[in-house]
Amino acid sequence: MDKATPFSQEKLNEIFKILPKNPERVISRESRNLEFKESFGWKSLPKYLKTCASFANTKGGYIVYGIANRPHKLIGLTGANLKLFEGIDPAKLAMYFNEHFSPEMIWDIQEYELSGRSYGLLYVHESQDKPVVCTKNAEQELKEGDIYYRYRGRSQRIKYPELRSILDYKRESEQRLWMRHLTQIAKIGVKDTGIFDLQTGQVTGTEGAFLIDESLLSQLSFIKEGEFFETKGRPTLKLIGSIKSIKGGLPIIGQKQIIRSKGIRIGDIVLAFLNNLKIDDPTEYIKQICFESTGFLPVYYFMHRSGFNKDKTIGLIEKVISRSQSKNKLLERLQEQKTQYLKLSLSNTPAAVKRRTYVEQAKKKGIPLDLGNQEINYCLKGLRTLTPEEVKRLSDYICDTLRTWFNKHYASGDGVLADNLRRTICWVDEALYMEGLE
Repeated sequence: MDKATPFSQEKLNEIFKILPKNPERVISRESRNLEFKESFGWKSLPKYLKTCASFANTKGGYIVYGIANRPHKLIGLTGANLKLFEGIDPAKLAMYFNEHFSPEMIWDIQEYELSGRSYGLLYVHESQDKPVVCTKNAEQELKEGDIYYRYRGRSQRIKYPELRSILDYKRESEQRLWMRHLTQIAKIGVKDTGIFDLQTGQVTGTEGAFLIDESLLSQLSFIKEGEFFETKGRPTLKLIGSIKSIKGGLPIIGQKQIIRSKGIRIGDIVLAFLNNLKIDDPTEYIKQICFESTGFLPVYYFMHRSGFNKDKTIGLIEKVISRSQSKNKLLERLQEQKTQYLKLSLSNTPAAVKRRTYVEQAKKKGIPLDLGNQEINYCLKGLRTLTPEEVKRLSDYICDTLRTWFNKHYASGDGVLADNLRRTICWVDEALYMEGLE
């Protein structure tokens, strides 16, 4: 897990990966770094703490509140449960963590909205000082002296092989750290070396000791790990986080807060375009296409909304870190200016005749909305033969028709219908907004 970005869009997409045939369920399974909880409540806090400690002793992980177990249904947090999660006092939660476990666990908390539902996420970072040990009993879940570890989808007392591995790694890490310090001391010289105690603020050297005065704090930069580096010839120290003064002049890191964000998925992207929504940050919709299962989604509408031309949009997309092939497909569409336009066939094959029939109905705004899947496919391919001028003239009607079919058939229809819907929507987007954004 990336310590710096536990709630990046890519990681949220992996957690909330939707089952194509059932948008109410997620594909993700509980694992060594993921656990689902249907609700949130303080009475279950010992269970949460046990899971958190097991994550800290392995590779870190997420507890997601609002997803049912077996099957993993997206239900979200509602009512009292949502109020409890939103009302979490990070300072109180940190107190519970530190009261029951040592050394301290590092964690982050997030509220995530997806498709109108709210979910809570608690992420625990992998501990840099393993093992994290339980220091206080709590009901039947926590036992003083126990060390918890994550085994696939379960949190339990650590077994000997994993404990031995942790202790061996800890010993090797301490040896490396000693060698690093001794090497630095040797370079500087024993007489010119001082020791800075990050806990007390005291600096001790061969000539005595001193405390960093409060008046100097605003002139210093600190780094949490205590790594010195050179800035304009002067040694400085940087602490990541906000600095506040307390008695004695020592810095503390600012309080944690619940981060709130809203998820964007295929439905949001398509319907924002079809409904001509005035969204707050259209570039987020462009970036989200890079994480979806397809690159054939409307993009020019969001470029138009954000005032981005082709080159600026390509630069934006290239900076997105995504393993999905959709990113490459989207770049290809923009770089080569490929469109989903189809040339109208004048042949007398049944398929060509049906497409021409639906084109004429579209021009008269008379397409039946209750068509079967195969007929919708003929109609969609017919709509892709309309010229940009015809699409602009019929834009409101076409968008209404596509919105109706998308809402009714996209989630439940077969792959062919879903693909035709996306490509037709792309062509409408291209016809309406591509010109002038090259």
